[in-house]
Order: sequence, then C-alpha cells, then structure tokens
Amino acid sequence: MDKTEQNKTETKKRVLYFDILNICATLGVVFLHTNGIAHTYSNTAAWFQALAIEVLFYWPVPIFFMLSGATLMNYRSRYTTAEFFKKRFMRTVIPFVVWTLLTAAVKRINPLVIGEKDFINRCFNTSIENVYWFFIPLFAIYIAMPVISRLKDERGTLWYMFGSAFLLNSFLPFLFSFVGLKWNYSLSMPVVGGCLLFAILGYLLATTEFDIKKRIVIYCLGIFGILLRYTATVFLSVRDGVINKTFFGYSEFFSVFLAIAVFVLFKESKIIKKLENNKKAARIISKLSGCSFGVYLIHMFVLRLFLRILPLSYQGFVFRLAGPVIIYLIAVTIVFILKKIPVIKHIVP
Repeated sequence: MDKTEQNKTETKKRVLYFDILNICATLGVVFLHTNGIAHTYSNTAAWFQALAIEVLFYWPVPIFFMLSGATLMNYRSRYTTAEFFKKRFMRTVIPFVVWTLLTAAVKRINPLVIGEKDFINRCFNTSIENVYWFFIPLFAIYIAMPVISRLKDERGTLWYMFGSAFLLNSFLPFLFSFVGLKWNYSLSMPVVGGCLLFAILGYLLATTEFDIKKRIVIYCLGIFGILLRYTATVFLSVRDGVINKTFFGYSEFFSVFLAIAVFVLFKESKIIKKLENNKKAARIISKLSGCSFGVYLIHMFVLRLFLRILPLSYQGFVFRLAGPVIIYLIAVTIVFILKKIPVIKHIVP
C-alpha cells in the first residue's frame, strides 16, 4: 500500500484525472446511445461499425461506479453519514424522479390512463427511460457505502472482496454458461453483489501505485477484453443470424478488464499529470466535469430531437461518429445554462 498516494487521493479537493475520466465517460455514453443499432444484428457495414464503437466504449458505466467508490469511500473524513445521504438524495434521487416524470410527460405516459401502480412500476423499474437504469445500482452503492467505508483502511479485506466477487460473480458464471454448464448462483460473493465490485475497485485503483510491468499487464488484459468481445460477438451473431449477447454484461470479466485498463491509463497519463499544473485548464475541465451528470440526464432528449429532424440519409456512420460530439456539446451548453437558473439548477447538479 502506498500511503502517500492514498493520502493524496483523500485530501485533494479535486483530482484532475477523475474529472477527465468523468467527461470522457459521459461522452462515451453518448457514443453508445448514438450507435444503438449495434443491438440489432444486420450483415451490413453499419452494424460492424456500430458494434466496434459499442465494444470500444463499453467502459463508461463501470467507470462511473468506480469513480463513486474512489470519491466516496472516505466520505466520513468530510461529513457525517446523515449528511452523506442528504447530499446523495439531493444530487441523484431528486434529479432521477424529476427527469423520469419529464420523460413520461414528453412520451405522453399518463398515470391516469395506465393506472398509478403501473406508472410507479415503470418509474421505479426505469422503463419510462431505459438509460436511467443506471440510477438503481448507483443507489444500491450509496446504501452500501456506510458499511464498506468502514473498511477503507482494510485494504487486504477489500482486495479479497474484489477478488472473490470477480471469481464467483464475474468469471466462473460466464465460463460455466459458455461451456454449457449451469452455475449454482448460491455460490457467490453476496456482500459484493451487483455493481459494488466496481465501487470497491475504483477506490483500490485510485489509492494503489502500479509499476510499468503491472500497467502493461493491465493494458494487455483490457485489449484482450476488447478483441474477445468484438470477435466473439461477430462470430456468434453471424452464425445465429441475430444479435448474440453472450458477451454483453458490465459485470463480466472482459468488461472488468477493460474498465481497469481505462482507469489506470487515465490515472497514469503523463499528459494529465502535466495539466495539473495548468490552473486555467484544470478550471475548465472541472467546469465540464460538473456538467457531466446533467448531460447524462438530458442527452437522450437531444439525441431524439436530432433523429427526428435529421433526414434518414444523413444518419449514417459519419453522424454516428461525429454526432455524439455535437450532441454532447449541445447538452453541455444546455446544462451550463440550467445551472445558472435558481431552483432549476437542482435538477442538473
């Protein structure tokens, strides 16, 4: 354990590579949703291109969970648990509810027509806006944080929890399924269920130094995850004639490899470390990062508007490659403006 690295991560108000990871992950999410045709197989160049983007940008969601762990594991040094939950409620629960209701209004989903229970079910299970599924496992991480934060200094225990969860929840179930065996899910790591694995992993990676040999191994595993997922999905989908999602799943081992590689790559980036001394650049990056959550909340509104007004002939590869950047910039601008408006600013924290 490197105490200097751990103390640096815990005491700095802002960590530049956290902000840059946050920005890039948000842009990555927009790339994923702009290339949604990857989820419907067709023997066309467009599908192969979209799948490549899907595979290359599969890391943002795990990275968001990892950043939550990296930034919140030491919350006790800053405020009480009651304040922790109050802050999380204001920053995530209220925006989730408000934007879900706004989406329902835009889609004309009326609780008086479908019934109150059905409406609540759709809200809670995020079927009104599918991309908001992210909130539920995020809330689960928040609920677990007062417990796992007690283990902040028990790094051996945290590494054991991660290793056991990776083996029993991420690797062996997939391996059994792939070779046609049935995994007994009673053998799992229940205390690290769901996406909590990523929160623990984010804290551990943020507070651990990796020498060049370890980094090379990590990067090779990340590349292996990309190549495995792309080639296997292409082979299986072409064979079946429909999209085969065997190699889909954020908690699967190949996704974990990719997320670790990306996190460490940003953490160890010499370019990012040089930017730490540029106060103006750091300030701009901090502002952009502060808009990321708002961008996540509204980007589907912007994307759907684009798809409605943009002729079908223009919705090809160029749009799916350049469109996410345009959508991101428009969403950032909107969020930046909304943040200046009293009351409204609380729904784009």
